[in-house]
Formats: sequence, C-alpha cells, structure tokens
Amino acid sequence: MADANGPIPKIVLVFVILAVALGIASLVLNILILSKENEKKQGESTETISRPTSAPAAQPVVSNSTGFKEAAEILLNGLDFSFDPCEDFYMFTCNKYLKTNPLPSGTNRVGTYSDTQRQVNNAIVLALNTSDNLLSNTEKILQKVFTSCMTLPSAGRSARVHQVMVSTFNGFPMLDENWSEAGLTDADFWKGIGILELHYGMASLLQSYVSIDYKNISRNALFIDQLLLMMARDYYVKPHFIDYLDTYLDSLIDTIRQFKADIQSTVPDETIVQEATEAAELELSLALASVPSDLLRNFEQQYNPYTLAELRTAYPSIGWDAYLGAIIEQGEPSHDEYIIQQPSYFGTLNTILAGKQYSKRTLVNFIMMRFLQNNLDFLGNGTDQYSRLFEIIRSGQGGMKKRPEVAAWEDQAYSCVSLTEDLMPYANGYVYLKGIDANLRDNVRKDIAKQTEYVIERFLDMIATLPWLTSTSLDSARRKAQGLIKNYGWPDWFDFNDSTSIDAYHIHYNSILNMSDWWDITNALQYASQVTENFGTLEKEPDRYNFLQSPAAVNAWYQPERNSITLPFATLNPPYYRYDFPQAYNYGGQGGTVGHELTHGYDDEGVQFGPTGELYPCVWNHCGWMDKNSTSGFINMAQCVVSQYSEQCCPLKTGSVHCASGERTQGENIADIGGQLASYKAYRHYIAVERNGVEEDRLPGLEQFTPNQIFWIAYGYTWCMNMSTEYLTRLLLTNPHAPGMCRVNQVMQDIPDFALDFNCQRGSSMYPPDTQRCQVWTGQ
Repeated sequence: MADANGPIPKIVLVFVILAVALGIASLVLNILILSKENEKKQGESTETISRPTSAPAAQPVVSNSTGFKEAAEILLNGLDFSFDPCEDFYMFTCNKYLKTNPLPSGTNRVGTYSDTQRQVNNAIVLALNTSDNLLSNTEKILQKVFTSCMTLPSAGRSARVHQVMVSTFNGFPMLDENWSEAGLTDADFWKGIGILELHYGMASLLQSYVSIDYKNISRNALFIDQLLLMMARDYYVKPHFIDYLDTYLDSLIDTIRQFKADIQSTVPDETIVQEATEAAELELSLALASVPSDLLRNFEQQYNPYTLAELRTAYPSIGWDAYLGAIIEQGEPSHDEYIIQQPSYFGTLNTILAGKQYSKRTLVNFIMMRFLQNNLDFLGNGTDQYSRLFEIIRSGQGGMKKRPEVAAWEDQAYSCVSLTEDLMPYANGYVYLKGIDANLRDNVRKDIAKQTEYVIERFLDMIATLPWLTSTSLDSARRKAQGLIKNYGWPDWFDFNDSTSIDAYHIHYNSILNMSDWWDITNALQYASQVTENFGTLEKEPDRYNFLQSPAAVNAWYQPERNSITLPFATLNPPYYRYDFPQAYNYGGQGGTVGHELTHGYDDEGVQFGPTGELYPCVWNHCGWMDKNSTSGFINMAQCVVSQYSEQCCPLKTGSVHCASGERTQGENIADIGGQLASYKAYRHYIAVERNGVEEDRLPGLEQFTPNQIFWIAYGYTWCMNMSTEYLTRLLLTNPHAPGMCRVNQVMQDIPDFALDFNCQRGSSMYPPDTQRCQVWTGQ
C-alpha cells in the first residue's frame, strides 16, 4: 500500500488534469452558448422555431427516394462550396451553374427559369408532332400554326407588307413617289391606325386595351394609353445613350433601303435619310411626352373617364370616331365611357397635331417605319442583321411580333411555341396540360392549394406584428386576403376529355386551318388574339378568374384589379417545385413565388385595390384602404428598401448604367423579402402541423445541410442566370425587377432567419447589424 503522504500516482494525476480540462471546456462552451443565445434574441423572431444545425449530435436520416435524389442533383448543379454562404449566397448557390452554362452565341440570357420554359415548350412540341386523328379543333389549329412556323417559307414577302401600307395609308410616303397628303383624309389616317392595331397587333401613336373597369367592377372598360416605345424611354431622353439612338436610326435607314430594293422603289437614298431622320425626331418628341414607368404607380391618376363627346372636346386633333370605330368592330359600346390613362401625353400629342409641328407625311412615315420593324421576318434577304440588332436594343415592352432568327432546330421550335403562348395562350396551355398524367395534375393542384393557404396564413400573422398597422387597416388587409382569387394550374373550365369549351373559345382562329402562307397565318393570329383576348371582351361580363396568360408560362402573377393570384402549371416544375421533392425545396422555390405574388396585393399599387378588385378613392395625401397612420408606416418601410437597393449598387460597378434603381424596383423587392419570409414561416408551420415537428429527411449528397438550409438554397438556385451586357443594361433601365444576384443576396440580408440557419456571424454580408436591415411586412 502506498504512503498516504507520498507522491500522487500518475493515473490519479491524469484524472485530475482531465477533470480540470473538462471543467474549463464546459465553462467556455456555456459562455459560447450563452453568447449565441443572446445574439439570437437580438435578431430572431419571437416565434419559436426549431433550428437543426448542419452538424447535429444524432446521425441525420437521409432519403434515397427518386425525388430527393433528383432534388439534390439539381441543387448541386449550382452549388460552389468555395464561396461562403454568409458573404455571397448568390455565388454559393449559383456559381457552378454560371460557369457551366455560358451564353450561347446570339442569345441575351440563359438561366434556370429559361431552362424550365424550354422543357415545357419541348413537351408541347412533342404533343404537336402527334398524328392522332382525334385531335380537337383547337389542337389542330395550334398544330397548323407550329408546323407553318417551323417551315417558315415567308421570307421575301416585302410586296405583301407594302400592300398593307397602301391599303391603310396609301403607301409609304418616303418610298412611294406619288404619295400625297391630300389623298389621305384625317378620318382615313386615324382609321388606319386602328386597323393596324386590331388586325396586325401594332400600336403606334397610342394604344388601347380592355380590362375590368376599376370603379365599376361589374363591367369591362376600354383603357386608352400612351404609345409603346420601341426602346426604353431612357434611351431617348438621357444624353449618355446618344450612341444607341444613332445606331437605332442607322439600322432603320439600312432596313428601309433594303425594303426599297425589294419593292423596286426608285427614290434617292438622300430622301430616305432625310425623311427617316424626321420620323425619328417625331418618335423622340413622343418619348419625351410619355410619362416614365416609375411615375405610373398611382391608379387613381390614371383613371380619367371621358365620354366620346368629351374626348372630341378635350383632344380635338385626334380622330376619336375613326380610331375607335376601327378597333371596336361590334359597334358602339353599350356605355359611352373611355378611360384615358395619361392626359398629359394626349395633351402634348394633341398640341403636336394641332400645331402641325410634324407634317402628315412625317406622321405616316413614322407609322410605316414601325410597321416595317414589326415585320422584319417577312422582308427579303439581307435584313437578318438588322432584325437581330433591333432585338438586342429594343426594350422588350411589346410591339414586335417577329420570331428571332435562330440556327438550331430546338431554338426555332422554342420560338414558335413561344409565339403561340403569346397569341393563343389557352390553346398552348391546354395542349401542355393534356399531356400530363391526370392523377399527377390533380395531386399537384391540391398540394399547391395547401401550400398557398399556409403562406397566406403566415403572412397575415406577420403583418399583425407591425407596430404601424392600425387595427382598422389590419381588418381591411384580412378582408382582402379572404377575397383573393387563387388560380391553380389551369382554368376550371378546361375539360381534357371533351373539347367543346376550348374549341368554342378559339372560334375566331378557325380560318387558320384553311391557310398555308405564314404571312397570312401570323396576321390571322394577331387579329384572332385581339378579338378573343382584348377588344372582343368589351361587352362581356368581367371574369376575375381569367388567367390572362398561358398555363404553359413559367411565371406567376398578381392582378390588382381582379385581386387574383395565378400560378400556371408550367411554373410547378423544377427549379421551383416538384410533387415528390422535399417540402423544404418546394417551399423555398414555389412557396416563395406564392408569397411574392401575394405580397403584391399589399404593396404601394396593390393597396389601392380592394377585396374584389375595386379601386379605392384617394384622399389628398394618400390612396387605398390603409388609413393615414398605416400609410405613413408603409412609406417608411418602402423607403428603407428603396434606399438600401440604391445605396448598395447591385449588381454592376462599371459603365454608364450600373445600379438597379431602388425606386423602380421597390414593389418587386418588397415582394421578394416579405414573400420569402412568409414562405419560410409557412414551411416551419408545415413541419409543426403536418409532421408533428419531425424534420424532413436530408438530401443524398447534401447530407450536411439541414432542411432549413435547403429551403434557402432552393430559393437562391431559382435566380441563377447569365446575361449579356446589353440585356442587363436594358433590364436595369426598364424592368421593375432587380437582377437575380440582387434578388438573392439583398433578400437574405433582410431576413435574419437565413443567417441563423447558416450560423452566420453578425457583421457578415448576409447578417448585417439591425440598423442596416429593412424589416419588411414584419414587426419582428
């Protein structure tokens, strides 16, 4: 036995040292945990949310189901682990995709969104190539359009283009030597403008459309709008784009010269240069008179009803009788009321016309130049390069019906299907959906309906925490949610076993079955589309359930005048959603889309419309159903987002235009932030209610990521996109959406739940101090 006062045995000494070490380690760990908990309390919602870390004590359960495997494969296409998700989440989720998907030659963008639309279009192509003799009349028409578009024997139709010019305006003044102003009356001039809009889908000095009457939702109304510019307004009015204007005019002149040769005109080139320049000056004057898009957010200001007699009095130099008689074929409307949207533009247009600042010859030249631009595909050889140039520099706001020049068969097919999506939206969607298994269609619809309800509920919970939203305004917000129309997948009246309804809907397209020339078919498409979807609906009962676009469009939208949210079936595909994918993925992708569109019903535009789409009146300093105090709080919230996006200058830092405008993109940015947070809370609600708090299995190959983290990664991946410099510049100038990089990183930094799920340190780019964060649609 050892002496009690002797040396301590080595084994005892080891235990003592270990005990001391463990005590110190425990103390340090407790300090760290306490620090982390305090940090969470400063930035986290008061709602209790279970946050599994990426390194849990228990081995996570991994699912090897087909859906989970393929969800992981999709996300791995973008993930680049060399980037810190807390510093640049966009590059973390997208850089691999960006590197492996460079822009193909001649294209402006490629991204996960366009990949999905291509897959949908390919499914439609496959359906249209069937030899089934039992096809509905609608499918036969669509098949005829597609086949004709693919063969496309219509190049060299310059004579047909010129024939339309002669029949509407007695020709193209600068190319037709015998043209005279005396031969074209004012009534014929305005009738010609209406004919081109109705029969050829081309607006010029003004444009009109039919929609629900904002102040009398029991009927439709005709809205009359300013002209649609061929390029973004900034290209015309800002001096640093003078080179673009020079290029634009040079391209116009070169195209007119080609057209001159095609129709064998003998006018000298000097005449073309002089008169084309004068017409371009008119276009510039009209651009200056137009109201910028960022000033078109007040719908009360854009609702200015006139009777026909009042239009004649207010703007006497505009031939209203002839113009309206040309676009409304069914005769005088039952109610004598027309909504002028920009009185200032029409005042300037009237002054230009009354003062004869530009001759009728110049006015017709301007309209004929537009018609030429609208039909570039039908001109003779030699215009391809100008067609491509117009496609690159124009704003993409509408007007041109051309099919872009393409090399590969797949690209041509994509473009031909896209044309049917624009001009036969329900037929295009019907063919797509008919090819999908009926059980899958129905299951997806039910799943999305449940997801949508969860997102709506959580959004209403969020806004109930807003300190600036009064109880009166909160009640109004809840009533608006209760009145929301939810369009899932496809219109309810689609019958995939009986084509009677879909064929009746497309009755105005029937003449196409007897046509063979692509020129005739495209013009028949334009006319049938205007009659079916636009002017022909003026006397019909308003339909709040109208999708307005194709169920085969990879998109989603909120319509304030209908208070409706529409989720086409095509968007219920990866990268947004798949029925057998984990719900973390589906809520991160599609749930965020639902939240985004829902939030538009409460932004600065949506708040102007009530539960059934009626336009609320304005008081002297605010519009909509929010009271004064709530409106003030909303403005402060929105201004935070405007300032944040403008100050951070996303995404470029070189060139003449390099920042997304916080003002122009505020509505979409607010919807991104608020919508994604609502979807995150909806997902956590799903786990609590549907799975009794049990987390979903993890993805194979991505086992290190929790379901919460997959939610955010799925969102980031939906915005992966490569863009050309020209396209990005145009996007920044004209589009109310910020580029994808901004829509990921700047959303993440405003939602602390993201940083907590990824264990980001305070002060990192994605977890800024509270003073640099915008609280969007939440008081927490």
